[in-house]
Amino acid sequence: VTSSLPYSIFNPLSMFVLLKGATKEQSFKIGQEIAEAVTATNPKPVKLKFEKVYLPCVLQTKKRYVGYMYETLDQKDPVFDAKGIETVRRDSCPAVSKILERSLKLLFETRDISLIKQYVQRQCMKLLEGKASIQDFIFAKEYRGSFSYKPGVCVPSLELTRKMVAYDRRSEPRVGERVPYVIIYGTPGVPLIQLVRRPVEVLQDPTLRLNATYYITKQILPPLARIFSLIGIDVFNWYHELPRVSLLNSTRSMTVERLGLKFPVELKILFMCYKKQSRLIRNKYSYGRSKQHYKVELMIIY
Repeated sequence: VTSSLPYSIFNPLSMFVLLKGATKEQSFKIGQEIAEAVTATNPKPVKLKFEKVYLPCVLQTKKRYVGYMYETLDQKDPVFDAKGIETVRRDSCPAVSKILERSLKLLFETRDISLIKQYVQRQCMKLLEGKASIQDFIFAKEYRGSFSYKPGVCVPSLELTRKMVAYDRRSEPRVGERVPYVIIYGTPGVPLIQLVRRPVEVLQDPTLRLNATYYITKQILPPLARIFSLIGIDVFNWYHELPRVSLLNSTRSMTVERLGLKFPVELKILFMCYKKQSRLIRNKYSYGRSKQHYKVELMIIY
């Protein structure tokens, strides 16, 4: 709307038009024709602007969509453009954004669901086996100040701040500063807020492990499900097909009599649950430099 003021005010509402079976060239031509026709039927200064073509595109919900964007007809390489979904939001960890974006690109470029399934399962196994980088699983939530929260509220940034201040009053973050944290494994039934730890704690304490179950079922898979459920794919089934992996981080010293060995040993056990069958599949023995102890690594599937 143009007023008497020396500038114009625009209402930037967008509308998606589905052109079934149209190519990129046809889409640009039809889009331009629609824009010109609508503009011609409305009084000035009302104008409909043709913006861009998405090929392909996923329209998840209102204000949540993603696609390969072309802004000009001669543009050869598309731009991955997302609005409102986890690839551009900051309320999750980097792994969620990376896995979702890579899965969408595989969908757009190959349209092969089996490749996407292999990729997602591979990323889940890396996390389950403890091989994933902790940097990709760090949350960072804004700290609003100790007096800005309601009594009894469970907020990770506030919980960690209380622990840090109890140790050193000078360590309180500034208002608006983002506090990094991760979620670890704990005793079953423990509230999630008690599983919050600073990343440095996990790096310094080998008994602490990233909670793979939480990250996969509550963070990684739900965004994927919101996208792929539109085409009838249940991504949670991909996770259920994986062998169940649980790492016991505590290193236990075993006696000579129990293991039938000559030297004291440290036993690290990796259990995997699959098909309810028990069988020992790997033994590894390695002597230490002093030859006064050696380590045994067992992997068991049951």
